[in-house]
Amino acid sequence: MSDGLPRGRLALLGVVTIGAYGAWFYSFGVLLDPIIEDTGWSEAALTGAYALSLLLGGIGGLGGGWLLDRFGSRLVFAAGAALTMASFVAAAAAQSVAVFTAAGAVAGGSLAALAFYHVTQTVAVRIAPADPNRAIAVLTIWGAFASVLAIPAAAWLEARFGWRTALVVLGAFATTSLLAAAVSVPTPGMPGRQSSLAAIRARLGNTYVRRFLFAQAVGGMTASVIIVYQVPAMTSAGLSIGLASTIGGLRGLAQLGGRLPLAPLVSAIGVGRSMQLAYVVLALGGVLLSVSGTLLPAVLFAICAGFGIGALSALAGMYTAEVFDSDSLGTAMGFTSLVFGAVGAAGPALAGWTAEVSGSRAWPVLGAAALAAIAAGVIKPVEG
Repeated sequence: MSDGLPRGRLALLGVVTIGAYGAWFYSFGVLLDPIIEDTGWSEAALTGAYALSLLLGGIGGLGGGWLLDRFGSRLVFAAGAALTMASFVAAAAAQSVAVFTAAGAVAGGSLAALAFYHVTQTVAVRIAPADPNRAIAVLTIWGAFASVLAIPAAAWLEARFGWRTALVVLGAFATTSLLAAAVSVPTPGMPGRQSSLAAIRARLGNTYVRRFLFAQAVGGMTASVIIVYQVPAMTSAGLSIGLASTIGGLRGLAQLGGRLPLAPLVSAIGVGRSMQLAYVVLALGGVLLSVSGTLLPAVLFAICAGFGIGALSALAGMYTAEVFDSDSLGTAMGFTSLVFGAVGAAGPALAGWTAEVSGSRAWPVLGAAALAAIAAGVIKPVEG
């Protein structure tokens, strides 16, 4: 019996999510050491390129959400496809770190602005208005496969064809999924409405909103550092790149552990307390990553970080829907994405500097764990 959800269109949005997060956000950590070995570019410079992509994606996310509210999803997905393919090809062809930084920032930034969860979750809610939380849950279950597929795929492509070809192939997959969504999952814009930015400003005085945005900021730093350094931290600690990439993929698969039980968890303890739990488990994952030179702590890291990141991706959308107005949901999700990405962009840059100064990749991930613990203490469950 049908449950009323447009599962085919949600599945396509899921494929967009896999391509958007997988092509750059998850694959970069796998390609980091091969790029350094091939080019001699510094780790701090490369992680700075990644940080800049998050910053551009965060800033662009607000614009992407506004475009979605005003003009609909077709324009957003089509623009994302055009920017993605051009910038990935340019990054793959770069012969200097300056060109790579510029092209990579646009590559990751365009995907983050026009295809991350603030876009796909909003579209999911609008094509399934009768049951928005379930639509988000279904979408994020698909999204859990982003790192499962992208991390091993990036490692396989790099080993056989080099990091440049790997970038082109990953970018082509993301582009194709965006074009398919532009054709098959259109949602209308609302050009007659006043700008929803005023509605966002009006909510900034709310205690729940302020605490949520602070948690998003430090949570963005935590997630970006762990995702960039999950494979490099394990290889530095002693695991082979093949085993580290496999465990990185397992971390992505473990995100299902944070999403499949989400509906009963939220029903039992609410969205806010579920976020607190997810941040605590994510902090534990960061601690385990710092000592992941043997199989047991590496696998436990994958389970804990997978649960935390997996749950938080969906819970952030649900919490946004609780504390912001529905008519401005796209802009609101874009705004929270701005906070997550813009502040989170500092994470990889600081982590790269810390790793070079300290000579260890354990310290950056321990710092990320501490930030997750802070976010757990800041987020406040909505009452009433």
